[in-house]
Amino acid sequence: MYIPRAWARETREAALRDGRTVPVSAWGWGDDSARARAKALERLERALERIRSRKPFPRRYEYEARPLREELLQTVSGTDSNETVGIVTRNRYGAQVLNAVQLLFLDVDLPPRGLFARLRQLFARTTPEERALAQLRGALERDGRATFRIYRTASGFRVMAVDRPFDPAGSETWELMRSTRSDQAYARLCRSQKCFRARLTPKPWRCGVARPPGEFPRSEREAEQAFADWLADYEQASARFATCRYLETIGHGRASGDARRLQELHDRMTRCEEPLPLA
Repeated sequence: MYIPRAWARETREAALRDGRTVPVSAWGWGDDSARARAKALERLERALERIRSRKPFPRRYEYEARPLREELLQTVSGTDSNETVGIVTRNRYGAQVLNAVQLLFLDVDLPPRGLFARLRQLFARTTPEERALAQLRGALERDGRATFRIYRTASGFRVMAVDRPFDPAGSETWELMRSTRSDQAYARLCRSQKCFRARLTPKPWRCGVARPPGEFPRSEREAEQAFADWLADYEQASARFATCRYLETIGHGRASGDARRLQELHDRMTRCEEPLPLA
């Protein structure tokens, strides 16, 4: 897992074949501003060289092409060492996210409600949520390699493995994600970023709040003030919601050490034990 502490953007003009010039920008990252700027200049030069040599640009996919450009809010160290076991960041739409080195999270969405599904439900004895939960429970019981906590989210379920570590890029993680029908984009994100991610605070639009203005990092004072105003509105609105709700545990193990510390942080910030609507 690598969450950069500093970001920088560099921009230059590039000449096109027809004589026009266009601005070209590149982001760089690092552990301090100097390294971030050097990385930005390096990536910008590569982009300009592609334009000069008329080479195509690789298809952009933000989650996999580079570290996530997110504000670092909190670092969680191990109980027996100073190694980082988790980092809390703020994502592009303003929610706080837990990035965990070895604490496995699964993101399982409920199936879409199409016309056939709605007609089928007229004659069903169970709800789509009940059937999806039963399938998830069965997959976790068959796996049997860990103790799993299941949470309800606004759009499906979240699973946390509490009593043993997992490798985000490991084959057994990939197999578990496949058997539980975890979201594929989330699975690719975990593998590429070498960490598991779990959103800790509600999505703003589910609380009646727009997305935050601008993007991180905000270098101008006006942009910082606009974001501060947005954050105050978001925190006030999101106080009426929980991010997930604890449902049940599959297995008999218990979290300890680093896993327990991260579980407690997750459960406290998501407010999973409180009787609140989910967002």
